[in-house]
Amino acid sequence: MSILDGLNPAQRQAAQSTSGPLLILAGAGSGKTRVLTYRIAHLVCELGLPPWNLLAVTFTNKAAGEMRSRVEALVGEAAKNLWIGTFHAICARLLRQSAEAFGLDRNFTIYDEEDRRALMRRILEELRIPERDLAPRAAIAQISRAKNAMIDPALFAQEAGFQRQTIAQVYAAYEVELRRNHAFDFDDLIAEPVRQLQRHPEVLARYQERFHHVLVDEYQDTNRPQYLLASMLAAGHRNLCVVGDDDQSIYQFRGADLRNILDFERDYPDAKVVRLEQNYRSTARILQAANAVIGHNHNRKGKELWTQGPEGESLHLVECADDRGEARFVVQTITRLVRLEGLAPGQVAVLYRTNAQSRALEEELQRSGLPYIIVGSTRFYERKEVKDALAYLRLLANPADDLSLLRIINMPRRGIGDTALSHLQLFAQQQQLGLSAALNQLAEVPELNPRSRKAMEEFAGLINRLGKSKTALDLPALGQEVLEESGYLDMLQEDNSPEAEARRENLEQLLAFMNEFSQEQEEPTLEAFLEVIALMAPDDGVGQPPGRQDAVSLMTLHSAKGLEFPAVLLCGMEENLFPTSRAVEEEKSQRNGQAIEEERRLFYVGITRAERFLWLTCARQRFTYGSLVEATPSRFLAEIPPQLLELEQHGPRPAPHRQAKEQFKATPPTRKSFSEAPAPKKVGIHYVPEPEAEFAESVEGEGFLAVGSWVLHPSWGRGKILACDGEGAQHRLSIRFGTQVKRVMVAYAQLEPG
Repeated sequence: MSILDGLNPAQRQAAQSTSGPLLILAGAGSGKTRVLTYRIAHLVCELGLPPWNLLAVTFTNKAAGEMRSRVEALVGEAAKNLWIGTFHAICARLLRQSAEAFGLDRNFTIYDEEDRRALMRRILEELRIPERDLAPRAAIAQISRAKNAMIDPALFAQEAGFQRQTIAQVYAAYEVELRRNHAFDFDDLIAEPVRQLQRHPEVLARYQERFHHVLVDEYQDTNRPQYLLASMLAAGHRNLCVVGDDDQSIYQFRGADLRNILDFERDYPDAKVVRLEQNYRSTARILQAANAVIGHNHNRKGKELWTQGPEGESLHLVECADDRGEARFVVQTITRLVRLEGLAPGQVAVLYRTNAQSRALEEELQRSGLPYIIVGSTRFYERKEVKDALAYLRLLANPADDLSLLRIINMPRRGIGDTALSHLQLFAQQQQLGLSAALNQLAEVPELNPRSRKAMEEFAGLINRLGKSKTALDLPALGQEVLEESGYLDMLQEDNSPEAEARRENLEQLLAFMNEFSQEQEEPTLEAFLEVIALMAPDDGVGQPPGRQDAVSLMTLHSAKGLEFPAVLLCGMEENLFPTSRAVEEEKSQRNGQAIEEERRLFYVGITRAERFLWLTCARQRFTYGSLVEATPSRFLAEIPPQLLELEQHGPRPAPHRQAKEQFKATPPTRKSFSEAPAPKKVGIHYVPEPEAEFAESVEGEGFLAVGSWVLHPSWGRGKILACDGEGAQHRLSIRFGTQVKRVMVAYAQLEPG
């Protein structure tokens, strides 16, 4: 018996094709992770490949962890010698392992997005470039695009026209500051190994000899540096296996290059191509809709998803009166799924194109009492108190990290003001010193007043003491000492507020993770711990993972990639929202549909997240930039075959009389199929029966909208409700904002608890 006996014919072919370049086109839900892990097990267990001769790379820690755990289940202890990880983790490991040959400090710091913005603000201030002329985020975005194209500051300056000379200047200064701080940003983690291996062919040759097989997951999402790295490492034995789905390439804004997968056969004329088209996730109707939509794209390799599973029910296309009505419909549908279909809230996902769409959805979910989580909100390691604690630890690991020092030198407050800091920074710059070194020469900074000099001396003494503790204490004990000796815990203890209590709990969680890390790792060094934290990408979740059984998941379509749910509600299916106005304008101006095709791929991703139930919603009117505007159904809806859809309309209606309740339950209005009805924007409102709970007495005068309650309005601020009248779509409130009383319609006012 072979280890591959459990695979279907296409999967088995992909796992057995172990000689030369191989392209596996893996459709959504086709079992690509299974193929990769069984391919690795086949190489190690049946073909006798030593585990250390294999490199497997993917994009998220979640995917890498799942791959490693599956491989361990198949090959046992041998899996420990495999190089399996994300591109960033593998590259960080390569840089540290070969740091001496590359002339680098192996204790470099990895800067995340917040660190990058903080560094960029400092650079713009030093160059006297106002943020109104160049925002830090915009500067970083342009620099990131340059790095993803392997364009260094010198080449960027040569190619920059007059309008980009400022960016060229900022880019050069940014790189100087990174190196001075012994730091790399996330873009560097990929680009730097490529540059170093090109400069040191003898080091590249060693890695090429080591890795007999290179496997790359999600190949459609690779950028130029990732493409070059995979090609370079696999050049020795030419056993490069790439797995991907060109129909799910949705990260062009991150630098992903669709051509990498489309042109694989041009790069490797002898490559084999295997298509995985059997889907194990969705019903036949959902797959038919997905195939029909993506078939409108021209830039694709082509495949047709199919399943041996059930046909399933029709997809539901629902037109709502406005975005508030859409949110109410979403909540009502989730309620029905929980009550009538027996789904847990965590088995339902609400997807949307932009984060701004979540507001109305959140408000309705809060009113309903349904638990929910926002996937992609502030992650645990991005919270201020956690970042502060990590900054102390990063400074101990890398004393050259000026960014971390500036974050904590006055946190907790020590009486070190901006003026004193500017004197210290100027001295360090003149003497070509790092700030840590400058702190040990304060006597040579005459501009400092006695109070500031004493505070800085005490801080320098604290860091020196903690530096000695770094070698004497284990990781959890070091974390505890940092929080105590720095005065951070005392600061939170003195602030006896609920917010301070929550921040203390977060720091306790950080210490608990340090303890867990120490128990799991053979060598639990501070540097290793900080690297694990730094490489936790946003794609890896938000503390409370999606799919939690007690909470509905709200997320953008980009965040949904790689996930699956029994029921999916995809909201905002309107032109200029999905596809976005930017994509529509680009199509008009450039006379090509590349941006539209990526939007369509994003829709394809959304459709294929659903296992059993899929709702697509659009609104006739939607609040945009504070105004209620007319909306047009998305062009993508017309690409779904009409026979796969059921059309519903949902909108405001008078509350039914008590005697009508039983009639609604006994004889609900019939639904028309899409083929029997005209386009949704031309159809009059057809009221869909609501769940039984919706026939309860009106509660619109209760909760945070009750008379006497305080609310927040997006334009007028905080106000107190004085009176209310009407119900349903006519529900109005009188609210005092300062000295003025405003009359607002609840359906459109976008109120929040105040």
